[in-house]
Amino acid sequence: MSFRNKLILAFSSLVLITILAIGNFSYRVSINSLTKQTEENTNLVIQQLRSNLEFRITDIQKVSDFLFWDTRIQKVLNTPQTPLTAWEQYTQYLQPKLESALQLSSHTVHVTLYMNNETLPEVYNTDRHSDKSRKEFSIYYSSRLKDRPWDHQVKLTQDHSKWGQYFNDSEEQVISVVRLIEDVSRFPLVNLGVLRIQVPIHELFDTDNIEKPGNDSVLMILDSTGKAVYKSEPASKGNIPLSTLESKHDYMKVEEEIPVMQGKMILYVPMYEMQAEARKLKIATLVACIVSMIVLLLIAAFISQYFSRRVTKIVSAMDSFHQGNYLKRIQIKDKDEFAKISNSFNQMASTINHLIEEVYETKLRSTTAELSALQAQINPHFLYNTLSAISTLGQLGQPERMHQMIIKLSQFYRLTLNNGKSLITLEKELEQVQLYIDIQRIKYDDKFSVNYDVDPVLLPMQSVKLILQPFIENCLEHAWYKNNRLNLRITGRLENGVIQIKVIDDGIGMDRMTIAQLSSLGEEALGYGIRNVDERIKLQYGSKYGIYVHSYLGMGTTILIQFPADAETTPSL
Repeated sequence: MSFRNKLILAFSSLVLITILAIGNFSYRVSINSLTKQTEENTNLVIQQLRSNLEFRITDIQKVSDFLFWDTRIQKVLNTPQTPLTAWEQYTQYLQPKLESALQLSSHTVHVTLYMNNETLPEVYNTDRHSDKSRKEFSIYYSSRLKDRPWDHQVKLTQDHSKWGQYFNDSEEQVISVVRLIEDVSRFPLVNLGVLRIQVPIHELFDTDNIEKPGNDSVLMILDSTGKAVYKSEPASKGNIPLSTLESKHDYMKVEEEIPVMQGKMILYVPMYEMQAEARKLKIATLVACIVSMIVLLLIAAFISQYFSRRVTKIVSAMDSFHQGNYLKRIQIKDKDEFAKISNSFNQMASTINHLIEEVYETKLRSTTAELSALQAQINPHFLYNTLSAISTLGQLGQPERMHQMIIKLSQFYRLTLNNGKSLITLEKELEQVQLYIDIQRIKYDDKFSVNYDVDPVLLPMQSVKLILQPFIENCLEHAWYKNNRLNLRITGRLENGVIQIKVIDDGIGMDRMTIAQLSSLGEEALGYGIRNVDERIKLQYGSKYGIYVHSYLGMGTTILIQFPADAETTPSL
């Protein structure tokens, strides 16, 4: 497949995946937002409905409280009356009190008092179908009601009201709140009768002024027994069965408790209205995705064609170079990344041509051989000195110390081998130095001390192996005062990408002539181990790195070892 076709395929796949992902994500986010907004609106509506209902119920409750807590009514209902006093109590107190209670409410209420005291007169409308569109009151004897529904259904208790539909309330489209009337001035309390207040359902549950979510939403009010006392009808569908409303696929159901009437409010919102909005959103998202995909694919084809021509030119030049035409160059006049690649290729071609003809094949082999030779020279030098010390211990009859020295020597050379690699981590280099120091402690009876101060960040970095041991050896051989304890310090820091390792001693130090001889060549040169390490570092990393000696006679010596932290493993030319 050509580069152009690969670019088109890559762009097409990227565009397709991106558009589908963004479209799907946008659609789901929008649907979730729409659903959440509908739920929030529904909760807001039902809370507003409950608030309005509680306000109206509170208005009715004022009438109930007004009559319930009136001690004069309690006294009248609890006192036997004569025919004369009974009518007098009714006209002078009961009637005005009941008429005043009717005026407390802004709703059309019908107050009925069922009293146990039959010495008082009954007052009621003789028409069995009384007009519930106007305010009125009635007084009946409790004995007229043989099967009172609040006795075996509601279980009325002291100071508790119960809402529901009793007797023919459903037919008359009203709802009642009933409450015991008791003489609270006595204990135990004396039951005086029951207070019943009837309110037209259309007044109590009026929802015309509330904007419900969806034209076909249905509101239901349940009383304390779970019976539906009110159900609104949707604008376009008429009566809907409860089984349909309870279907989760057809309607979203939101419930709200009505504590003041021990009932519940349920709002059913049709799902098809939300689904209609979702369908519109899906179509809009799909159209946007298709249009975006077509536009982006056209752009991708144009870009692929443009870049493929430039890539073809570079590939052609590289193929020619691969076939041996090292004089092939790329000509691109622009100043973008392709021009940089072309210029880099041209420079690389020139450099490689030069290296192949004049430098690489000879100098690299010479450098590698020289580095390996220097690496091999340092090992026998240390081995000779250590074997000499082991021989001395054997002559002195100290087999245990001789055994420990041989063990340490074997561990030292196991690290030195390093699987044949010329580079070693500084962590292993320090471990190798510690083994050498352990060997020397056996030889010198622990008459010197070594302190390490190496930044942990250096430990995994690589260096030429055996760069510290020769300097420790020189300190122990040449820096010691007679009968004095020698203190050594090894430090390591990273400064501007350069690793700086110092070997510091407090020995006798060196004069300027001795330091100069350390850097000279020939038979008069001193410090074979130091020059060996310096040359190996320069061969590996370049001439600007190596060993630097700072010393003052009588004040000790500091050896500075420098090499780059990001050096490659190929020997420097």
